[in-house]
Amino acid sequence: MKSELPRYVHVNGRLVSAHRPWISVFDRGFLYGDGLFETLRAYRGRVFGLQHHLSRLRMSARFLGIALPHHDWAKEIAALLARNRFLNADAWVRITLTRGVAPPALPPTGGGQPTLIISAGPIHSSITRAQQLGVAVTLLPFARQGFLAEHKVLDYMPGVLGKAMAARHRAFEGLFVDNGSVTEGTTTNLFIWRGKQLVTPPVAGVLPGVTRRLVLKLAADDGMQVAERRLSRRELLSADEAFLTSSLVEVLPIVAVDAQRIGTRQVGPRTARLQHLYRQMVDQTLARASRD
Repeated sequence: MKSELPRYVHVNGRLVSAHRPWISVFDRGFLYGDGLFETLRAYRGRVFGLQHHLSRLRMSARFLGIALPHHDWAKEIAALLARNRFLNADAWVRITLTRGVAPPALPPTGGGQPTLIISAGPIHSSITRAQQLGVAVTLLPFARQGFLAEHKVLDYMPGVLGKAMAARHRAFEGLFVDNGSVTEGTTTNLFIWRGKQLVTPPVAGVLPGVTRRLVLKLAADDGMQVAERRLSRRELLSADEAFLTSSLVEVLPIVAVDAQRIGTRQVGPRTARLQHLYRQMVDQTLARASRD
């Protein structure tokens, strides 16, 4: 799923050509993966869930001891989308924050100036088709373990390897497996339906996705039974329905895990209901924001 590079990016408060941004080779994000990122979705020039993502970014920045610059985030992202001509199309927006430039040594030194980059690009049309038909996923023979899994750190090598392995299996996503429990995807959270109960792994040791949290609330408000607990391989493979969530894919049905069919190998009615509720919430939230 390829997409073209954006024409302009935001670097430390300025919009510059994407072909000529200057980032030091001594930036700790480049040298050590010492930084964080957030990925959001914009709908026809309007960013959804910005405050949720900034809240998670602030929390992780405090955890790592990186100073988060003060910005008019909504205004600067809107300017970036306009400059890249994404006002009439859906787009992804990525905020990247590093500890900044410092002498090459592992211990971070205080007082440095963080590096902030905001970039954007078009949402690939294949996402819509995948939402309608569902996707296949593959189980990965390793896990993204440790407390850092709960933060969107720049060191994303487990995700990179997992996506590469999924591509070799002709799957959309790879799911991490930890001691027999399926935890999350490389860039997504996992949900399954067992009977009338919606089940998702607990956030301890996985990324607490913004979309995950919103979907759980939508389900509870709609009267659905919700549980957060560990999921075994067997439970996933025998699920009535399953789906992934993230800001970019929203609610994405799973129709197969490796060679195993999930449900009827079609988008199930309960997953379709959550797809509808999620998009309805997005539309209503953006409509309210445009009136304010």
